[in-house]
Amino acid sequence: MELYLVRHGQSKANAAHILQGAKVDTALTSEGCQQAELTKERLLDQHFDRVYVSPLHRASETAKIIVGQSTTLTFDSRLVEFDYGSWDGQKIEDLLDQYPEYFHDPVYFSQSWKVSGGERYQQAQTRLKHFMDDLNGDADEKVLVVSHGMTIKLWVAQLLGLKHPENLAEPANASVTKISLTNGQPILKIYGG
Repeated sequence: MELYLVRHGQSKANAAHILQGAKVDTALTSEGCQQAELTKERLLDQHFDRVYVSPLHRASETAKIIVGQSTTLTFDSRLVEFDYGSWDGQKIEDLLDQYPEYFHDPVYFSQSWKVSGGERYQQAQTRLKHFMDDLNGDADEKVLVVSHGMTIKLWVAQLLGLKHPENLAEPANASVTKISLTNGQPILKIYGG
């Protein structure tokens, strides 16, 4: 099975430098729509057997641009963005001023739930593991998943068995991450390309 994980295009919150997790959901900007169009062109020769999408608006809007209105989208709440707790919806600049230690040391950010009341990395990875467990498919199947930056980062880290997801950069808006599953073993082909 080949998994194509696509991060949503630039949202209004992304453009305004607002931390946007599971609780804040804004539409795509015109640039975000253009990014999704470019991703559509990149994936034009791919036929997807299934399309799964985070129910958040920015992801569903991106998916509709990529695959068109006639393709069936399956919404799954396990694909929502990481929950940043009370930090969700805050200006990143303000958070940097208030909590510099969490933003200047990526390892320390994994403990941000202690201050923000948000999700732990393990919680997000558990819901993504349950999604993968339910995904069963044929070896030659191609599956498109449209989700979010931190979610994709944590998911890839989990699939590859990385102990420190913070060592991965968050994939760019509308970027493609491709993972091949061969005999249950994940092989990362593209990350955020």
